[in-house]
Amino acid sequence: MSSRSSIITSVIIVVLVFSAVGGFIFMSNPYVPAKIAVVVNEPGFGDLTMADQVDTGLDDLAGDIVVDYTRITATDEANAAVILEEISASGEYNLIVVIGGELGNELQTVAANHLNQKYVFIGGEIIASNVISATFLQHEAAFLAGALAALASIGDENRTGTSIIGIIGSVEADPTVASLIAGFKQGIDYANDTLNVNVTLLPEQYVGSYNDSAEAESIATAMFDGSNATILFTPVRASMPGIRSAMILANSTWNSTRRPLVIAAEGDQDYFGLPDIETRTGQSWIITSIVPRSDLAVYQAINATLWNVFEADTDIYDLEASGEDTETPGVILTHSDFIDYDWTPEWMFEIIESIRQDIIDGVITVSTTYP
Repeated sequence: MSSRSSIITSVIIVVLVFSAVGGFIFMSNPYVPAKIAVVVNEPGFGDLTMADQVDTGLDDLAGDIVVDYTRITATDEANAAVILEEISASGEYNLIVVIGGELGNELQTVAANHLNQKYVFIGGEIIASNVISATFLQHEAAFLAGALAALASIGDENRTGTSIIGIIGSVEADPTVASLIAGFKQGIDYANDTLNVNVTLLPEQYVGSYNDSAEAESIATAMFDGSNATILFTPVRASMPGIRSAMILANSTWNSTRRPLVIAAEGDQDYFGLPDIETRTGQSWIITSIVPRSDLAVYQAINATLWNVFEADTDIYDLEASGEDTETPGVILTHSDFIDYDWTPEWMFEIIESIRQDIIDGVITVSTTYP
């Protein structure tokens, strides 16, 4: 049994734990479950990235104990501020989980007004006595993704031809997107300087939304067919179906010596590059995804709350615990069974693992900005 499962089993056995809103919760009584609110900005759950990753953690916890979740999607930051104030003032919730760095200012204000309410902030940092923050150094994984893109972008499986990479982001002002793109560019620079490749990088473009698949498809199609990009980096959240549509179009018009390859971000989207995403079989055009293990972070924070060992702090998760099978939160690059090894052979991932270790050891420093 895993350490995580052992902890949760103990929670079920315990009759009483202290509640964040006063009194005790009978953990063994399904009629008195812990109440947890989860607040996320649009597009909310179904964004294919961090919100969905957190939802996985909530489902995992709910499988171990009875938890009463209230999931709320705000239309924008102002609406999120109103929602957070209302649910905090209600005193109904043992814990309020807030997802997304863009809601940092709103949570900072509301948390200061409700010091007896406990919060978890996923994807950003709040310094407060009643907030656990979980931040993910996704720019470090993006560096690895940039280096991998440079190696995999050569025009055909024989590593000959053009090497052009495009970047499509969701919202330019989003700090997470900005840091992802900065790390990715640094990884390309590193590959150009040290790995004997010569990559041409197109100017990045932005969808202007977290959920505009039509615009994402238009930009991606232009990069694939108009600019001859051989690989795209696409931190576009719920606009990912548009990227998939562009991949399908490119695959139907290109010759057999070239593939429309993509690297995804902010969640595991490898399956989105499969010929059939329903059966999830075959080989994917998405060769890797950058994944912040926010599911594990929220699981641990909620578990700590229910054990009455909530401790306000900032937990910084990096590449140190980046193995896919670990139960320690971190940031990972996926290495799925969907990979076509003609296009991304194992030796590429061995090089990326070596670079990952250099980042962990401090040999390589990755900045959140570029240049």
